[in-house]
Amino acid sequence: LGHNGVTPESCWLVDELSVAVPTKGIKYIFPCKCWLAKDRGDGLTARLFNVLDSSTINIIRKVIYSVTVVTGDTQYAGTDTNIFLTVYGANGSTEEMLLPKNEDRFERGQEDTFSLEIDDIAPLKKIRVRIDGTGSRPDWFLDRILMRNLTTEEVYLFTYENWLSKTKGPKRTKVCELAAVVDEEDMVEKTTYIIQVQTSDVGGAGTDANVFVIVFGEYGDTGTLPLKESTNRNKFERKMKDVFRFPDMLSLGELSKIRVWHDNKGPAPGWHLEYIDVKDEAMDQTFRFPCDRWLAKSEDDGQIMRELACANNDSVDLSDKTKYEIATTTANTEDASTSENAWIVLEGRKARSKEFVLENKKKKFLCGATDTFEFSSKHVGEIAGICLGHITKDGKKVKSEAFWHAMEVVVTEKELGNKYFFHCDAQIPLAAKKDQFLTFECYKSIESFASKVRNLVPVKYEIIVITGDVKNAGTDANVFITIYGVNGDSGKRHLRQKFRNLFERGRTDRFVLEMLDLGELLRIKVEHDNSSSSCGWFLECVEVTNTANSVTTIFQCGKWLDTHKADGQIQRVLYPRY
Repeated sequence: LGHNGVTPESCWLVDELSVAVPTKGIKYIFPCKCWLAKDRGDGLTARLFNVLDSSTINIIRKVIYSVTVVTGDTQYAGTDTNIFLTVYGANGSTEEMLLPKNEDRFERGQEDTFSLEIDDIAPLKKIRVRIDGTGSRPDWFLDRILMRNLTTEEVYLFTYENWLSKTKGPKRTKVCELAAVVDEEDMVEKTTYIIQVQTSDVGGAGTDANVFVIVFGEYGDTGTLPLKESTNRNKFERKMKDVFRFPDMLSLGELSKIRVWHDNKGPAPGWHLEYIDVKDEAMDQTFRFPCDRWLAKSEDDGQIMRELACANNDSVDLSDKTKYEIATTTANTEDASTSENAWIVLEGRKARSKEFVLENKKKKFLCGATDTFEFSSKHVGEIAGICLGHITKDGKKVKSEAFWHAMEVVVTEKELGNKYFFHCDAQIPLAAKKDQFLTFECYKSIESFASKVRNLVPVKYEIIVITGDVKNAGTDANVFITIYGVNGDSGKRHLRQKFRNLFERGRTDRFVLEMLDLGELLRIKVEHDNSSSSCGWFLECVEVTNTANSVTTIFQCGKWLDTHKADGQIQRVLYPRY
């Protein structure tokens, strides 16, 4: 690691260097704690780091997929527009990714293959493909996409055989969703969604604004659905129920939440929504989303977007005991096995379990074997670590030094289905008492859909926006924020207040937005609409506080959002400062 500076101003104090290898699930941390400077320390501006001097931590492993995109063999099929891909699996989804392109990619009748590194969300369920319609050839005829997991060799086929275009083909759309097909079997079935919208029996409840929804479930979301064709000619009137049909959709499985908003158009756009029912015809199941709130700039908290949690999901009572399944994997090496017992303690965020003895009956803990055990315990909350021990049967004395080579432990909460993974690869010494053990931290956890749904409770977020103290820093444009967390995103929210001039030079502005709990915050997107004469804006920083748990996340910016300054961007994606 080095730099090319030679002046005294170019001195650099490096504390540490970390290098992540996502495909191996490892991050190397190299301590440095020295100057890289001509006039400090030993006068060197470069340092050599040895892997043997590093410490390592486990990170979530990425998986490499080979992606083959086949453009149709039809006239004008090729494109130079931007193509975006989102992948949905049983264990989560990716962010929207721009497919890499060069001059000769995505041409008529052509197959283009490249690698994508994504989180391990397999088995894959569906993909969403979107074009932005830019470029001299904005239309594209997509034939199919193949994705091959280079670790498991599993192949997923996604077939479209149609146009992505606003002017060509029968669909006139720039986005499509395609079900994964494995060995000629669809991973997601088609369904018709019936969306019933009940407007409240409250004075002025109806609206003439345009209303939109996004439905979220086990297998991602529907994308934006405009509520246009109702059973009623005049939609969203007081005390009325409007019904909308969306045929030929990919089923989302169990539903978790719905995002509903309107565009504030029309003479009296304020709307009081009682509830929304969504029926999945293939599952023959209806999901209810209660609201009983205004979506109005002049009522309640002034928001015209609401997120509604599903009321169907029965809450699991975890106040008493819960069952844990413990799966141990013994190393596949000579002398890894043991004929003695093992024991384990679960270290949770809420409590610590008792000691569970993993009894070695019927030849357990053999080389390369995975053995499962089940125990009841008080609910310990999110599991952060385990203590793993190796103990003699019946408390006999240890005659000679002996070890059990444990490779991995996976703990599953039976009621909720959450899984916690512990990479051990360690020799556990045999002892006569439970006073010798090794501890391991959880390196990966998979939260079940049921558990995620339980956490979807409304939370008020306080958002503090600090405008920089530099010349012409303030803006009169409309400012919007999208907050992204481990539980999803907030949608694009307008930062506004009545009778106040916002985002002035050196000023701090405070907003409160209610949304379903986003969990740990990952990033935010701040943008403005460039809608006034003095719309350039120097944003210093944004602070977001979850008022339910008082956790504040700081997002440093220190940049212009201005089409005429710096890089000309009017939106910024900001990451937390730790």
